[in-house]
Amino acid sequence: MSSYLSGNRPPVAAVLTALRGLSREIDRLDEIAAKRFGVNRTDLRCLELLGSAGALTPTELATALGFTTGGMTTVIDRLERAGYARRRPDPHDRRKVIVEATDLLAARQGEIFGDLLRNTEALIATYSDAQLETIRDFLERSRAVIRAQGDRIGVFS
Repeated sequence: MSSYLSGNRPPVAAVLTALRGLSREIDRLDEIAAKRFGVNRTDLRCLELLGSAGALTPTELATALGFTTGGMTTVIDRLERAGYARRRPDPHDRRKVIVEATDLLAARQGEIFGDLLRNTEALIATYSDAQLETIRDFLERSRAVIRAQGDRIGVFS
């Protein structure tokens, strides 16, 4: 990938290099976190969704993860056995099921990611509002570029 950097201005190349380094560290942390949770990386992605949303339908989870509903059933079964998720009837439509995060998931997320979140928030607070707007814009636009590439190569279609 370094050949992509050769034609860029030095600051552009430096940011691209920093992004690759950040990606590697996130990947490393995900691997460590999956081991601490006692799940695989796919299950960890599902736990992340449940942890932030609190409750989703199996179809919503499957769509977010790019799975079939049948494949999602297997993931939910594993997460229930591990104690991180539970199924319950949808209070608005008894034909549907909701998958929700358990207290164990919240506790484990706090153990594994609590310091990271606090330290990241403290780091972010060191930037001015104008700098934060630039950072947010960069991150959102980068995410759109990455999503478009995934769509283009068929990973998420």
